[in-house]
Amino acid sequence: MRNTLFISFILLAFTVNSTAQRYSINKYRYDYHQYIPEYGDLYNPLISGVCSFIVPGLGQMYCGEVGRGLAFLGGYAGFSVVAVVGMAQIYTSSLNYFNSDSGYSRNSNAGVGTMLFGFGGMVAVGIWSIVDAVNVAKVNNMYIRDLRRTSSVNFEMAPYVEHLTINNQTATPLGMTMRIKF
Repeated sequence: MRNTLFISFILLAFTVNSTAQRYSINKYRYDYHQYIPEYGDLYNPLISGVCSFIVPGLGQMYCGEVGRGLAFLGGYAGFSVVAVVGMAQIYTSSLNYFNSDSGYSRNSNAGVGTMLFGFGGMVAVGIWSIVDAVNVAKVNNMYIRDLRRTSSVNFEMAPYVEHLTINNQTATPLGMTMRIKF
């Protein structure tokens, strides 16, 4: 199971378009508050948020930010380990507390703070992941819209009219001007 999960994350990382500009740069150019959904947007913010609700970091991976998603997933996993360590401390202290043969009693509250810290961190990373995934989807959509609107070749034509006076004679040449920008 672990190998399958690891291989799927590796394949996801390689299938994502690596030439797109990163969210860490685009978040300073685009304000996600100004996002208005349009038909044809590549990333749906709602789907991105739901994905991050199910698995923290999955919404960022859906939007093409695999490294960012793996960071959220790693943070969530780290806090999960801290919570499990706290629960293990509670379990071992309860075994020692009820052991009457040893002749001493330990604190029965050992590990509660560690467990609460782990669970609190899991909740914080989960909420942060959902909010960040929605913002990543919005900003990346705004960036893709700008890419679609700008073409690589800009072609302009305009009429040309000018009055020329040479040796007290006036001439009016007519024509067209053409400008091509690459």
